[in-house]
Amino acid sequence: MVTGAAQASHAVDFKAKGVWLASFQYGQNGNFTNGGHTGYDPSEDEFEARSRVRLVIDAVADENLSGQVYFEIGKSIWGKAEDPQGGMAMGADKNIVKLKRAFIDWRVPDTDLKLRMGIQGIQLPNVAGGSAVFDDDVAGVVASYQFNENVGLTTFWARPYNDNYAARADRTNYQDNMDLFALMVPLTFDGVKVTPWAMYGMAG
Repeated sequence: MVTGAAQASHAVDFKAKGVWLASFQYGQNGNFTNGGHTGYDPSEDEFEARSRVRLVIDAVADENLSGQVYFEIGKSIWGKAEDPQGGMAMGADKNIVKLKRAFIDWRVPDTDLKLRMGIQGIQLPNVAGGSAVFDDDVAGVVASYQFNENVGLTTFWARPYNDNYAARADRTNYQDNMDLFALMVPLTFDGVKVTPWAMYGMAG
């Protein structure tokens, strides 16, 4: 902190972007879906109006340091007070702002080593799009390095769960944490792209 205070201050450039969606839908017999064995879902009406807002704020100090915070409001059904998908009833004033992502990007100066730390979207390689093994927002650290135009390296440590154990009198928070470690090696050659990868998980 002392060293940082001695350095010259840098201007931070803030940029905001996002998506605002509203939908109106009508369909009969929608309550015969997503109801388990009964086949009846009481949360589905024939007519519904919904909306969702996603707001992304990027903060860029320089080419080596930046950050992003990503908020989501909804998706919520108009007029519904409680979850799931609630918070938009008249006078409800329910807190429906969600923190989707919040991370810092930084690069070791004069190198190709890049790191991202915080809540971020992590996806294991899948050319078809969307990994069936792991594809979600999670807290963790990702490091990547490009050796040359053909070979790269990406590794991460993520902690999806901690302190969420259903407490008991004799085992409060007993072996409740989970850690994931992964290694990916993107290889690109003429007409060929392949990414060998491995992931190891630990619980407790």
